Amino acid sequence: MLKISIIASLATVTSLLSPVEKDCTGFGFQEVVYTFKQTGTMPPQVNESSSLTYGSAKDLFYTNNDSGGRPIVYEIDKKGTLKDSIVIPDANNIDWEDLTRDGAGNLCIGDFGNNNNKRKNLRIYKYNPVSKSTDIVFFAYEDQESFPPLKSEKDFDCEAFIWYKNNFYLFSKNRSTNPVKVYIIPDKPGEQIAKKIAEIPLEGMITSAAINKDNNQLALLSYGRIYIFKSDNQKDQLSLTPLYCTPFAIGIQSEGLEYLDGNKLIISNEQGDIFEAGTNKPKDTGKSKTGSQKK
Repeated sequence: MLKISIIASLATVTSLLSPVEKDCTGFGFQEVVYTFKQTGTMPPQVNESSSLTYGSAKDLFYTNNDSGGRPIVYEIDKKGTLKDSIVIPDANNIDWEDLTRDGAGNLCIGDFGNNNNKRKNLRIYKYNPVSKSTDIVFFAYEDQESFPPLKSEKDFDCEAFIWYKNNFYLFSKNRSTNPVKVYIIPDKPGEQIAKKIAEIPLEGMITSAAINKDNNQLALLSYGRIYIFKSDNQKDQLSLTPLYCTPFAIGIQSEGLEYLDGNKLIISNEQGDIFEAGTNKPKDTGKSKTGSQKK
């Protein structure tokens, strides 16, 4: 079971279903002041950026367009200058939503956008930049029985995932008041089952995920929030503790997220803007620190 460390008095399965506080400091998060600066604009080829992950060299990043179109991944710098275009072989862009890299450097493409919750062809493409070949991980959610489910249960859309120690971790983009669901999928080509291992109560629909190169910090992006978790990189399975949260670009479709050096972040949105974000200082909310933040 994915460990989500929160305030001791709330650490029950039942409490995980409670709504997070409006100022985003609930369940162990501390609100932090981030500084944001725009570094560039996407090239015209990228008209609907839905992802970011690190590229072939320092300060280069891969991104892609959302649903439809050719199966192409674009490499850019922080200014948005186009450096390369890669056509992914044996792939179709049904609804590409997030990118990540595995431990061998393969580029992993999440073709699992599922707005209507009725897709039965969810998949992750794994592109090897050396052999220029593509493997495919097909998967289905273990807890989805109807296609589509009832409106109150439409929680099988996903736009965020990471790779960690031979598994993919997916974070649902819920269109109901239910918590974010976390699924684990083995990094093995062929048919797999996405097993639900946790639920996290977060405000906003999660649109991207990123884990830093040391595997000790994870970020989730939503429409209006960035959530930061501490990751226990000594564990074989992903283990998270809430750290910080910050309001960000409410009303803007921000859907790309990746770590830079020193736990800074780079963010893109579907409007074509590219931002760099860094921690400044915790916001003084006048509230006492939670148990998860005591030293």
